[in-house]
Amino acid sequence: MLRYTGHPIVDVGVATVTAFCGKSRPEDLTIDDLSAVAEYLLQKYVHGPLKSYLSCVFTMNATYTQPSWPIERREKESRDLLFSFTKVPEGAREGLRCAFSGEPASTIAYRQHVPMITGEGVLNFFPAGLGGLPIAAPYLLAIQAFPLGARRCHGRALAVHSPDDHALTYAFAKRFLQENRRLLLLTEESGERYPDAKAPKTLIVHTLLEIERERQARGESGQTPSLTVYHLTNSGQGPDIDIFHLPAEIVAFVRAASRAGTSGVWSAIQAAAWERQGDGARRRRRGGQEGAVDFEAAAPAQPAPGVSRNFLYEDLFELPHNAARFVRTYFLRRSYRSAREGDPRREYHLARELELVSWDLTELFLKEVIGMDKNRIEAIRTLGDRIARHIAGDNDRRLFQALYLAKAYPILRNLLIKASNARLKKGQEPLIGFDEFLLIFEEGEELARVDWALARDLVLIRVIEQLYREGWFGREPEALEGLEDELEETETAAHALAG
Repeated sequence: MLRYTGHPIVDVGVATVTAFCGKSRPEDLTIDDLSAVAEYLLQKYVHGPLKSYLSCVFTMNATYTQPSWPIERREKESRDLLFSFTKVPEGAREGLRCAFSGEPASTIAYRQHVPMITGEGVLNFFPAGLGGLPIAAPYLLAIQAFPLGARRCHGRALAVHSPDDHALTYAFAKRFLQENRRLLLLTEESGERYPDAKAPKTLIVHTLLEIERERQARGESGQTPSLTVYHLTNSGQGPDIDIFHLPAEIVAFVRAASRAGTSGVWSAIQAAAWERQGDGARRRRRGGQEGAVDFEAAAPAQPAPGVSRNFLYEDLFELPHNAARFVRTYFLRRSYRSAREGDPRREYHLARELELVSWDLTELFLKEVIGMDKNRIEAIRTLGDRIARHIAGDNDRRLFQALYLAKAYPILRNLLIKASNARLKKGQEPLIGFDEFLLIFEEGEELARVDWALARDLVLIRVIEQLYREGWFGREPEALEGLEDELEETETAAHALAG
């Protein structure tokens, strides 16, 4: 009756029909199941509050939204369309095959039936010189169900397809179907317009995390899939589509970070990344001193996927090419001062968030996202431990601050050489050897090779975690004072020189 085809719009529609009927495999659907779906769509599409949403998916020329037709004609034409699977396929007599399934075609579809194809009479991209797309009726019905397996977001349809894992496509379609049915009930009772979700990337990652939690609870495992997100409009005023990818390695990292061992710190980092209300910060007096002003982050907005943005979730879509900034911002907790008001990354501060610096989480990121060689990871960890022992043992606050603030590769290199020479004069082993230095700062993956600061940041994460565990920052609170302000000044100066 129905099966997955590899086409995102068709597959999301097939998953939606399957979920609506309470089944897990489209191959198990029956004629009665399709009839139940068709009847539901007829009532909700023709008589429900979905007109604006449907017009962005099927255009205003669709049978459900055609403004020049009386309601009786819209209902009749829509019934003929939705229940076409009960009729003898006209296309079968002409030898036409469905473009998606290869089965005998039932009809010729146009832009008002299938999103993102051309309109009637346009011959481009259609087989056999036809002016439309041959399609089998069950798949035409599945495409009509597509809007309910997607979410209306910024006036477009937001849908998720996983070509590697049909179960994940099904899970997203099922969740969006449940939410759409809930919203339909609310809007029908209130008489208000059908809601429009915001922050599409945040909504997708939040939903993925919920799906993964359910999978873990059921003890499910398997190959890590990739995700492709489609944010489209088929509007006659200007069809358009944005496509976002979450590669398998990013999904693998999100899955692993949410599990025992790193789940606590990962959850805290996620929670700190939600968009903040108002201006994002408010002034307060420090110690009651006149003229002394500090900034205190405003309370984060109540996390509301589909309404609020989570900047960590959205930055996942920039990986792996933006890995260096991701590490610096979320794992090292360096503030992102150029961010706009309301962006919580403006207020990140190491001194206030030492407990969020985790080597285990960082190491997981290096393995899953960057694909860093295990020998290089081990060398970074070992160097971090050695520097932490030196700083704690010699109370070398200056070295810690200099490493944190180093704004150029030669500065970092000279710091390590001088510290190593000083230790040699005391009869101690150097902080770093020649081969070790090359492995950490000169070799390895392209991402690390082109950004020396990434390797430095990784070493610092291990150093900070170890010093925090040993209570050194409690004994030496001055080590963290003013670091963010000094860092901002050096970065501002560096940008000015570059300009």
